[in-house]
Formats: sequence, C-alpha cells, structure tokens
Amino acid sequence: MTTLDQVKKYRQLASAMIDFALIVVASVVILLAVHITVNLLNLYGVSGVSLESWVVAFANVVVVCLGVFVGVVWVGQKMDRVKTQQWKNTLNEGTPGALKLLQNTNWETIFNDIRFAKLGFALYGLIKVAAYWLITISILVVLSSLIGNIIHLNFDFIALLVIALVLVVTVNLKDIRNRYDQVGRLDALLWELRWFESEFRRTDFKT
Repeated sequence: MTTLDQVKKYRQLASAMIDFALIVVASVVILLAVHITVNLLNLYGVSGVSLESWVVAFANVVVVCLGVFVGVVWVGQKMDRVKTQQWKNTLNEGTPGALKLLQNTNWETIFNDIRFAKLGFALYGLIKVAAYWLITISILVVLSSLIGNIIHLNFDFIALLVIALVLVVTVNLKDIRNRYDQVGRLDALLWELRWFESEFRRTDFKT
C-alpha cells in the first residue's frame, strides 16, 4: 500500500507535466520578448551596447532559471497534496481489515495509475534535462559573449549546444539511471499486482 501511495504521487506527476512544460515555455517566451525588445531599442538608438549585454545576461540566466525553479516547486506542491496512508486505519484492524481493503480496491484504476505513473516519471526526467540544458546553454552563451569581447573570438553556437548537452547529461547521469530503474520496477509491480489480483479473485474468503 505504501508503494501504491507512491504510484499515486507519480500519477499526479504525470498530470503536472503540462503545467511544468507551460511554465518553462513561458520563461522562454519572456526571454525571447526581452531579446526582441532590446534589439528594437538598439535599432532605434535608444540603448547602447553595454545595456544590451547586461539585459541579455540577466534575461538568459535569471529568467530561465526562475522559470525552471517555479516549475519544479509547482510540481512538488502538486505531488505533496496527494493524500496518502488513507488505508492505515483499515489495515490496523488486522486480517479482516486487510481483506476488506483488498476487496474494496479498484484494481483496474491502480493498473491505469501505474501506467500513467511510468509515463509521468519518465517525462519529468526528460523535461528536467531539457530545462537544465536550456539553462546551461544560456550560461555558456553569456560566458562566450563576454570572453569573445575580451579576446575577440567567436564561438560556434552548435558547439555550445553539444557542450551544454554533454555537461547536463553527465551531471544528471545518476538521476537518469535511477529513473530508468524505477520505470523497470513499476513494470514489475504492474505484473506482480496483475498476478496477485487474479489469484485473489479466485480465493474464497467467506469462511
């Protein structure tokens, strides 16, 4: 039952993916809006190069980081609102309570929750990696711009994308492996519960 409570949280995680993606996309839209505004101001001679550098540096790092942070906090709050251990009082009744709990369990709902939990758990990992990649790209672009202005050297943007991806995957390698293992455990749980539910339905507990 404790494991199924965790599945309920992962199920909520799957439904929160849309919110997380929208928050990250909104931060990117704000970032693009800042870039367009700065370019228009420079086009009409309202601002100078120094103002552009500070605004772009601030927008690239702070706006994207803030968007990812808000998204992670929002998802965490939605998962924390999931009610758990509602079965505890019934289970404390002993064997009769355990049988009543199992007989009143909607197994098909649990099986569907496990499927959505696997999807949400995997997608959240992918979206987090993409978000961290975006942050790393923003930081590398700012650093390359500053270094380029000092030593008059242009950095290839494609190379920055690849370097950022390698850094993010390397840092999050343990989390990626854990998510892969957890998805495998959820698969095993699904098959074990299907077997258990099938055997449970065949058993007569009237005596």
